[in-house]
Amino acid sequence: MAQKKSETIQAAEEESVAVGSFVNTFWDQFELSRERAEQLRENREDAYINALREVVKFNKQFRKSIGDLYQQSKKTNKEMVSELMHQLPFGKDEEIKAEELPITEREELKKQLSAVSGQLENLALTPVKSIFRIVDQLEDNFEKNAESGVEFSRDRRNAWLQVRKEYINLARETHLNIIDRSKGSLKELVKIK
Repeated sequence: MAQKKSETIQAAEEESVAVGSFVNTFWDQFELSRERAEQLRENREDAYINALREVVKFNKQFRKSIGDLYQQSKKTNKEMVSELMHQLPFGKDEEIKAEELPITEREELKKQLSAVSGQLENLALTPVKSIFRIVDQLEDNFEKNAESGVEFSRDRRNAWLQVRKEYINLARETHLNIIDRSKGSLKELVKIK
């Protein structure tokens, strides 16, 4: 009978060792899973910030290309106006001295047309420039807010990291203590029989 008791105790101890290693494996897997989830979350946040930066960069390049296109069309228009000014006939009055007056009239007309076209250009561009400036500011603010939001959430998670680790360690120890107590209770139960 003593031999049966010792065999039963030995089998119970082997089973509790297996259960203890199962508990450790379970909690190790839990910690690895949590760490992977954390890494995936950080990778998603980094991808979001990078995508946001690329979109803002693309938008700025697009607005710059629109500005360059405008400058090119402005240059072309200026060349056309200059060519048109050379082709327009101005008063060729015989009584006026040779070509002094038509040249001054031509220069005066050029100056007036340049002034008017410059004013019209400024009037037309003011809302566009304002919109571009506002959109740039909005995109920059959105990018900064997104970065600070991600940074805040990471800081918040890191602040709780030690608490989570301590909680997991306590849960593991409690789990192992429950197994040890049940092992001790089983030994007592076997001794009683």
